[in-house]
Amino acid sequence: MKDKLVKDGILKYLIIILIGIFAFWIINNLSTIFNLIKYILAVLSPFIVGGSIAFILNIPMKRIERYFQSHTKLSKNKIRILSIIISLFLFLLIILLVAFLIIPELVENIKLLINSIPILVGKIEDPIMDLLKRYPDIQSKLLEIFNSASGNNLITSILNYVASTSLNFITKIVSGFITFFTAIVFAIYLLSQKEYIIRGCKKVIFAMFNESKANDILKIGKLINKTFEDFISGQCLEATILGTILFIISLIFKFPYALIIAILTTLTALIPIFGAIIAMVTGAILIAITSPIKALIFIIVFLVVQQIEGNLIYPRVVGKKVGLAPMWTLLSISVGGSLFGIIGMFISLPITSIIYTLIKDKINIKLKRKEIKIN
Repeated sequence: MKDKLVKDGILKYLIIILIGIFAFWIINNLSTIFNLIKYILAVLSPFIVGGSIAFILNIPMKRIERYFQSHTKLSKNKIRILSIIISLFLFLLIILLVAFLIIPELVENIKLLINSIPILVGKIEDPIMDLLKRYPDIQSKLLEIFNSASGNNLITSILNYVASTSLNFITKIVSGFITFFTAIVFAIYLLSQKEYIIRGCKKVIFAMFNESKANDILKIGKLINKTFEDFISGQCLEATILGTILFIISLIFKFPYALIIAILTTLTALIPIFGAIIAMVTGAILIAITSPIKALIFIIVFLVVQQIEGNLIYPRVVGKKVGLAPMWTLLSISVGGSLFGIIGMFISLPITSIIYTLIKDKINIKLKRKEIKIN
């Protein structure tokens, strides 16, 4: 019966109709599907973050393991435990150093802003009082509004908004700490059991596909792993270069908060090319509190440095790490940013590198089979 259906083409049309119905259902339930995806991602967020942390920590951990293997006679398990502890310690140390360097400066600036509020209020108060004296009807109207039910409702609404916002902020902080702690625990588990996890994945791949396909999948997996590792290490190197250049220039021009701006630039520069703009705006605001003219000079200097970094340093440092020419580096980041925003900027370069490598290898294999050499 099945052969007859296939022979008559009925089964093919049934499949097409079912696919059409399924596509129609998806189009009509996009909001539900997106909400479901958001919910699943929210539930899995500690494990996604933990996987990302494990991937990043695995880069220094492998180097530390190689060092212990060549310089000590410790067992494999002890080397693994020591390597995880050292990698995690360095990771948390960087976070704490950044926090201790940035938070005191931010607190100091907030205090400065709070202290300057009475001066600003005084400057605004005199013109307002003068206006109310000239036009007493405005004063009586304002008093009438604030003494009325609508005025009381307005004040109540403002107070309720402040209370709910504060509560949401505290809830997010607590939730963030829980997520981070869960992610760290999961990352430690992944790092300690990575060989067993990889072996389990290999078993599944070889069970589902024939040997040739399975080997191709593993080859692509290795390429993805290497490309993202090279991308992260290159991105960190480039961010450090940019932060150092900006720190030296800030000292030359005697900009205030040189160290905090350099650290902030290094961190935000991890978002390819455009991430440093966040540091520029933040740095300009901090400097503007002390000197608006210096803030303007800082923006000009920063834009010049950022253009040099984006067009010369970044394509050569990061692009070279992932095996892409400067032209493809800039193109992939621009397209990725246009389509998917900040996340697109971050992942577009390694993904482009992977696709480029796969296509290049395929073309080279075909040319080799045809015995064609292109000079």
